[in-house]
Amino acid sequence: MKGTAIALASCMFLGLETAFAKVLLRHMSPLAIAAFSTLFAAIVLVFILELEHKVWELWRLNRRELAVLFVVSLVSGMAAQVLYVTGLRESTASNAVLLTRLNSLLIAIFGIVFLRERLRVNHVVGAVLMLGGILVIATRQFSVEIQPQSGDLLLLLAAVCWASANILMKKYLSHVPPEIIVVGYNGFAGLVLLTLVADELPGTLTAEAITYLAGMILLVSVIGRYLWYWAFEHTSACNVGLASLTIPLFGILYSIILLGEALSPYQLFGGALILGGLVVVEYQQICHVDTEHRLKRHHPHP
Repeated sequence: MKGTAIALASCMFLGLETAFAKVLLRHMSPLAIAAFSTLFAAIVLVFILELEHKVWELWRLNRRELAVLFVVSLVSGMAAQVLYVTGLRESTASNAVLLTRLNSLLIAIFGIVFLRERLRVNHVVGAVLMLGGILVIATRQFSVEIQPQSGDLLLLLAAVCWASANILMKKYLSHVPPEIIVVGYNGFAGLVLLTLVADELPGTLTAEAITYLAGMILLVSVIGRYLWYWAFEHTSACNVGLASLTIPLFGILYSIILLGEALSPYQLFGGALILGGLVVVEYQQICHVDTEHRLKRHHPHP
């Protein structure tokens, strides 16, 4: 249950990305936002966590660990971002929400197939409820028709990249401190993205853009990703993947608070399904904790 709680806390911060990006898109391209936020997040985190010590820890990783970290950075931080941005330009927002959230389901499936994690009935029921909630939100309670678009395949490939990278990290880097993973991930991915968008970087930034970019760096790229990788140390990839289905719910909440968007009935209904699904996913853990509490109360240790 602790791991899922950490994953949920991570989703609370990662959910800020949509609201921050909506403001930043007025000032720079999507890839420029990704490049700035990832690279500067690595720099900020290194300074926060002692420059020499953390860089030394990063380079003390063995060759396989460094290779996996580099692959994870390229697949998730660079390839998935490029696929997502390119696909979004050739698809609808509804399709993008549905296809990219398949990332969460793919993490759970890949965890079962490649990490031999156990699939329980509550996982299946919870996933169906949460995906149903996302479908309600994406289609505005089925008032918007979902039609195939030319960019859908790219969005699906982006979801596959994100899920594959997380499974690689869980399998080979779960023993590595999460702050080291975040430093390496953001550093490698940021440098690669920066070379791709060198011609798109803005000359000057307004106070608004600087404020939201700082929020993106500190809250999303540093705290959100740190908690995300930390969650993998305490629970299964299946649980983390299913918990991440709450990100759209937090995204809607922040859009209402920060951007003044109106809350619609279909968002409330979809949000209720997502939260209900999360409770179902955690049902067995909640019962287990409650049972342990009762046993300790009636049979205290000497």
